[in-house]
Amino acid sequence: MKKFFYLALVLCMGFAMTSCDDDDELEGLVTLVVQGEHEMTADQLTVMEGEEYVLAPKLEGADSKTTFEWELDGEVISRDSVLRYTFEEAGEYLIFLSATNSHKSSIHNAYHVTVKPWMLDFEGDYWTKLIDSPQYNGQLLYGEGKDTYDWTDPITGLQGGLTRAWGGTYGFSEGGIAISNYICDSLQTHATYIYQLEVPVSNGSNNFAVVYCDASLHFDKGVSRVIRSMDICPTTYLLGVETYGDGYAKALTEAGDNMVLTITADNGKTLDVDFARDGNILKGWKHIDLSALGEVNSLSFTMDGSDKSDWGVKHPKYFAFDNVQVKMK
Repeated sequence: MKKFFYLALVLCMGFAMTSCDDDDELEGLVTLVVQGEHEMTADQLTVMEGEEYVLAPKLEGADSKTTFEWELDGEVISRDSVLRYTFEEAGEYLIFLSATNSHKSSIHNAYHVTVKPWMLDFEGDYWTKLIDSPQYNGQLLYGEGKDTYDWTDPITGLQGGLTRAWGGTYGFSEGGIAISNYICDSLQTHATYIYQLEVPVSNGSNNFAVVYCDASLHFDKGVSRVIRSMDICPTTYLLGVETYGDGYAKALTEAGDNMVLTITADNGKTLDVDFARDGNILKGWKHIDLSALGEVNSLSFTMDGSDKSDWGVKHPKYFAFDNVQVKMK
C-alpha cells in the first residue's frame, strides 16, 4: 500500500546566509504544504511510517547551478534538488538541508521529523456503524446481517468479522471479532452474556474490538506485516465471572487458578497473556508487545483456563483489544 506524499518546503528564517549580490540571495517564507491541502510550520514535520514522502524546496534566488545536500541524523542521504524518502521506522529524526546557488548564496534549514506508526484505533463513522444494539441478539450480529458482518481497515488492511464456525446460523455466538463502545464496571450484575460487548474501564477512546471464542485477525492473502502491539482488556462479562464466579464457573482467586489468552501467528510463533494467574486478575487495559511474533499474515486468538468441564474451559472466552500498531511496508 505504497503512497506518495508531496511536501513543498518554502524556506526562510533560521538559516545562515552569505552572498556577493543581494539580488541573488536564496530566500523564502516558512510554509509546508502536504498534498496541497494542509499547512504547518516547516521545521516540524509529522509523517507516517512506511510511506514515501517527497520534500521539494521552493527557493527564491535559485538557479540551474544551485546545489543541494540533504542529511538525515548527520548522514548525507541525497544531493538531488528534491528528496524522495521513506521512513521505515517510527521515531524522531532530524533532516538538514543545505542549498547554494551559483553566486555562493547559501541557505540552511533543519527539520525535526516525527514518524508515527500506523495504528488501528477503530475510530470514525465506518467503525461506529458496526456497533450492534442491543449487545446480545442485535440485528448486526444475530439478525439478517450476521452473514455479512466483516470489516477491513482501509489503512493497515487488517480484516476481521464473524467466524461462522457452525455455518453462521447463530451469528456472534459462533465466535468472531465485533466492534463495540459499551463500557460498564458493574461486575456482579453484568457478569452475563447479555452484556458481552462491555469492558469495565475506558482506555480514553470511543470504540474498540471484542473477541469471542476462537477468532482471528488477518491481512489479504499473500500480505505479511509486523503487528507491533495492541492493548487488551477483559470484558465486564469475563472479569465479573473471574472475580465472583457465576454458579457454573468458579472465581479465579486461588493459587493454581488461571485464564490465559494465547495469540498464535501463522508462522507458528505464539505469545501467552494471563487474564488470571494464582489469584491475580487483569482488571483493565494492558499494552502487549507483539513484535517478537515477526511478520504475520494472521493472528489467531484462543483462550483456556484451569476451571474446565467436559466441554472445555468454563469461563466466558471474551476479551477486548484496541490501538493495534502495524508496521507498513
